[in-house]
Amino acid sequence: MKTIGCGVLMTTIFLLLSAGPPLWAQPDTLVLEGKTRPAVSFPHNRHVETGLSCTDCHHVYENEKNVLDESKLEEGNKDLRCATCHGRRSRLNLEKAFHNQCAGCHRKYQREKKKTGPQYCGGCHVRK
Repeated sequence: MKTIGCGVLMTTIFLLLSAGPPLWAQPDTLVLEGKTRPAVSFPHNRHVETGLSCTDCHHVYENEKNVLDESKLEEGNKDLRCATCHGRRSRLNLEKAFHNQCAGCHRKYQREKKKTGPQYCGGCHVRK
């Protein structure tokens, strides 16, 4: 299990995924530390095993279409840093982008009556 402390969740995710082995070789659980709430354990491999493609989470939008080239999802690719578009001063900062991406997908699966993860803060940010 990896732990990296970072003030902004999306930066943490990028660092965890880009600083280690390739995406398909990530550890079963990544620990994402936030600013005020407890750390989030993100089961990367479980998400991959459910059939999600890389572009379901990772994205580069042009004209409202995800044009990310999955071959660029490799260790150290600085062109794909989330903070490039989701900076501190942007309308959709890193923390909001991360929350929208995860919670949005969980809510969508719930509406579709599919197995899903938590939809509320305490479901992911669990106090130990």
